[in-house]
Amino acid sequence: MILIEKPYLILEYDEALQCIVQYWKGFAKSGEFREGINKSLEFFKQKKVDKIISDTKNLSLIKKEDTDWVAKEVTPAMVKQGLRYMAFIVPSSVFTQLSVDNYKTEAGKSVTIRYFDQLNDAKTWLSEVK
Repeated sequence: MILIEKPYLILEYDEALQCIVQYWKGFAKSGEFREGINKSLEFFKQKKVDKIISDTKNLSLIKKEDTDWVAKEVTPAMVKQGLRYMAFIVPSSVFTQLSVDNYKTEAGKSVTIRYFDQLNDAKTWLSEVK
């Protein structure tokens, strides 16, 4: 079920996995990126899930300040709400990969994070955890 659709993000709830899925695409300005993350947090709380997939394959560069914000402020809030597992679909851009790596360095202590090349592999992993 699609929760929101923006030019830079489609946010979906996967009922079978009981998981929030973020499909990032192109460039998201700092405000747009943060709006998408805040919407993810809002739906995460509503749906009471413990898993998120962030498909960053087609995402452009994200500022370090924004990934730090997600790792230090949003992720701890999600962990308090029950977040346990996060899957990233590896970005095609090396620069975006650095942003994802920065996030994992900051947030990887409180949630299990795995990288995947394909969305189906991430979904398989998340269907097996718990």
